[in-house]
Amino acid sequence: MSVSTMKKITVLAYEADADAIVRRLMNLRCVDIRNAGTGEGLLPIHSAKNDARRAESERRIAAIKRAIPHLAKYTSRRRGFGRTVHRIDRAEFVKNGSADRAWQAVEKTLAAVDRMDSLVAERTATLQLAESLVPWLGYDAPLDALGSARTSVIMGAYPSKTDPAMLRQTLEEAGAYVEVVTHDESGLYLSLTVLREDESAIERLLASGGFLKADLPRLNATARAASEQAEERIAKIESELFSAEEQLRDMAEFLDDVEILYDIEATTVNVCLQKRKLAATRSCVVLEGWIPADAEEIVTHALSKFECACELAEPEEGEEAPVLLRNNRFATTFEWVIGMYSYPKYGTFDPTFIMSIFYFLIFGMMFADVGYGLLLVLGCFGGIKLLNPKPGMRRMLAMFGYCGISCMIMGVLFGGWFGNLPTAIMNSFVYHADGVAETTPIGKFFYNGLIFNPIDSSTSFLVLSLAVGEIHLIAGMAINMIETCKKGRVLEAICTTVPFWVLFLGIDLLAPSLVVDMLITDPAGVSASLRETFALLSVIGKYTMFAGFGLILLFNGVGQKSFMGWLTKGLGGLYSLISFASDLLSYSRILALGLVAGVIAQVINMMTNMGAGSAAGFVFMLIVMIAGHVLNLAINLLGTFVHAARLQYIEFFGKFYEDGGEPFDPALPVEEYTEELLDEPN
Repeated sequence: MSVSTMKKITVLAYEADADAIVRRLMNLRCVDIRNAGTGEGLLPIHSAKNDARRAESERRIAAIKRAIPHLAKYTSRRRGFGRTVHRIDRAEFVKNGSADRAWQAVEKTLAAVDRMDSLVAERTATLQLAESLVPWLGYDAPLDALGSARTSVIMGAYPSKTDPAMLRQTLEEAGAYVEVVTHDESGLYLSLTVLREDESAIERLLASGGFLKADLPRLNATARAASEQAEERIAKIESELFSAEEQLRDMAEFLDDVEILYDIEATTVNVCLQKRKLAATRSCVVLEGWIPADAEEIVTHALSKFECACELAEPEEGEEAPVLLRNNRFATTFEWVIGMYSYPKYGTFDPTFIMSIFYFLIFGMMFADVGYGLLLVLGCFGGIKLLNPKPGMRRMLAMFGYCGISCMIMGVLFGGWFGNLPTAIMNSFVYHADGVAETTPIGKFFYNGLIFNPIDSSTSFLVLSLAVGEIHLIAGMAINMIETCKKGRVLEAICTTVPFWVLFLGIDLLAPSLVVDMLITDPAGVSASLRETFALLSVIGKYTMFAGFGLILLFNGVGQKSFMGWLTKGLGGLYSLISFASDLLSYSRILALGLVAGVIAQVINMMTNMGAGSAAGFVFMLIVMIAGHVLNLAINLLGTFVHAARLQYIEFFGKFYEDGGEPFDPALPVEEYTEELLDEPN
């Protein structure tokens, strides 16, 4: 509802207190620390001590990030859907030794994890070794016995379909002594003893028949003995893995403390980054920043605990202070929509509250459906309750939850209940004919709502959309007039705004007669008194509209010093009506989005009814209905969000908004897993 008044803060303190001061101000969450100016004798505070501390904390953060998933895997802590948050006093946590114990748990966890990784790798290699030895268990010579001075041993395998007798005969004729070790489905495993001078020729002979030389470890043991040793090692590895896993289970009891330690170390990094913004002399530091004016007392109270000098000042002329928006609980959830566009310039009007009302209304009209709105309400507010999201995500979910309420309200007014699902079900299971349910009292309510069905009465919905658009545009013009009056240009504000309202009033008085002619096919159905009233309003509206044209031409040039300047400005005002008409037509997108969501929902319901005559068809009906409506919700939710925002950014803000504000960005402690128990009021 307003942009907070800001004050510039300058603090001169001893360098030894810089860390404590920055931490205290971060806990207040209301100080935007900026880069301090470096005048004569002042330098940026880039001390080796500060950078070393930051590097150490970053090293610890990396270790903690690596340890947390392993601890979470073995923790006995009850797991919920949402983010775990610990409310603690960080200073006391460090003071009582919990931080040191948490870091020791991290180191032990990573040592156990590294040990387990090493054991798993060794187990894999040992299993592969044992598997490779299986075909050679019947080979009774040591694996490193590869021959003598004159002989060489060749070990390998042929495909299993190879004939051993024929192979033996061929190899023995070539001068090799052949020993068949194993012959099974995996292959024919052989050991050949050959003279070294015949080795090359025999290897060529072997290769021509598909021989694959064995790649066995050079062990001073038989294959059976090596296999037994491997099995013993695997059993020992399993025991060591179990011990390491038990150690992780013990360390998992420190998960809460490790999470707290993460926030402490991450906050330390943030403190170091904030300290780099300070300027320094040999023994003192200078801190500059911005605070909201209403936080002056708590900031000065916090700084009073240090030996420091503090100065608060108003922004100097031409100096841009950061922008902090202040709104009620409802409007605050829409501030991020403003942030997607641009924050208002400091000292100008904050449109969040008014924008939130129109966004709420327009979003509901574009997506007027009770069923989809209910899903939004349950999903968003339920997500806030179950997931305990961070503030930014919480505001976004709350905004869509409020928009879901708007969808439900508009759905009741315009007959949207997952499209026409109630009447579709009634026609399928009760009346067995299309269109019958809509004629019953309950069917009329579900199909037409309390006003009308936009699909059947699209012209009426278009007129309503344009009416909402006119109100939206007039609200923007009213804000502009008020802001211009605040600047002391009261006459200009009135003369450049009120004539347009007179013109719009004339058009609105003409509208009932035109709308009735468009919507009512039988004029005789309109009572004579109502026709006379509309005719009178048309006459009044015609003269009022002409009066508006004249007032725009006469008074839009107020403030111009020459007649030609006055006339040119007046003609320019008349020409600007084209822009107003274009802006007004933009609100026809309310009709378009409303029809898209409703028509797709009706098509889904129609497809659903196609298979409702059997048990299998009923299952098909449920699948199509659930998948279709979820997809329709996702697609139209995105479209509605974008187009509702566009009407605010282009049509509404274009009438008055002064953008370019820099968001207020206070220094904050990291609160990924914790919330600080503050000793200062906030």
